[in-house]
Amino acid sequence: MAMNSFTGLLVCTILTLLYVGVLYIHPRTRPSATVSRNDDDVIKTRVIAILFSSVLSGVVTAWLLSKDGSRTQDALKLLGIWPIPPAMELFRSSLLITAILFIGPLADKIVFSKGWKYLRADIEVALTGWIGLRNYIIGPLTEEFVFRACIVSVELASGMSPSKAIFLSPLYFGLAHLHHAYEVYLVQPDALVLALLSSLFQFAFTTVFGWYATFLFLRTGSFWQPFIAHAFCNTMGVPKFGAKLDGPEWFTYAYNVLLVGGAAAFAAWLFPLTKTPNAII
Repeated sequence: MAMNSFTGLLVCTILTLLYVGVLYIHPRTRPSATVSRNDDDVIKTRVIAILFSSVLSGVVTAWLLSKDGSRTQDALKLLGIWPIPPAMELFRSSLLITAILFIGPLADKIVFSKGWKYLRADIEVALTGWIGLRNYIIGPLTEEFVFRACIVSVELASGMSPSKAIFLSPLYFGLAHLHHAYEVYLVQPDALVLALLSSLFQFAFTTVFGWYATFLFLRTGSFWQPFIAHAFCNTMGVPKFGAKLDGPEWFTYAYNVLLVGGAAAFAAWLFPLTKTPNAII
C-alpha cells in the first residue's frame, strides 16, 4: 500500500498516541497523586495495556505495509521480526557494540563497585520482579517494536530516506516520554520546574538513544538488535559524566579514560560490527 509523507506522519502520530494513550484509559494505570507507577498491580495492568496496544500497532502497520493482507511472512520481514538473526550476529551487532560504548559504566558496575559479587542476585531480581520485567524486558520490547519496527517502517514506506528516518523517527520516541512530567507534577505539584527539566532531559536522552536504535534497525534489518541494545542500556543507566567514584582516586581516572576510549572504539567499530546481510543502510 503506497503512502505519501502526510499519511506516514499521521500514522506515526497515531501509533505514538496509542502507545501512551492506553495508560490513561483505566483508573489503575492512569497517573495520579495516589497511584505509584512502581506498584505491582499498576505495572501488571500497564503491561497488559501496552502489550495490547503494541500488538494492535503491529497488526495495523503490517496491514498498511503489505500489498496482500494474507502475506504474513512478508509483513513480519518488513517489521524485522522474522527471521531471527543467528546468535553470533545478534551478539556482535547489538550487545557487543553497545557494551564497547558502555565499557566505563560496565567497569564501574562490575569492578569498581564490586557488583560482580551481587551479579547473580541482581539478574534474578531483574527477571522476576515486576519493576525489572517492565524496565528490562517489556519496556524495551514494546518500545522498540512500536517506535522502530512499526514507525520506521511506515516512514520508509511513505518515502522518507533512511538517513532522515534515523534523525526524525526518534522524535516520536522522545515525545512519548514527555508524559512523565505530568506524573511527576501530580506527585509533587510544587516541583513543576523540576518536572519540566527532568522531562526535557529525558526527551533529549531518549532521542539520542533513538538515533542509535534506529541506526541499528536500519543497519541490521532486524527489530531484535535494538531491543537487546535497549535492554542493556536500561541496565547501565546514564553514564556518570564528571562524577567522582567511591574508592581510590584512580577509579575515577580509569573510569573517565574508559568513557573516552569506549566512545572512540564505538565510533571505529560501529559499522564493521553492525554489518549484516539485511542492512538497509
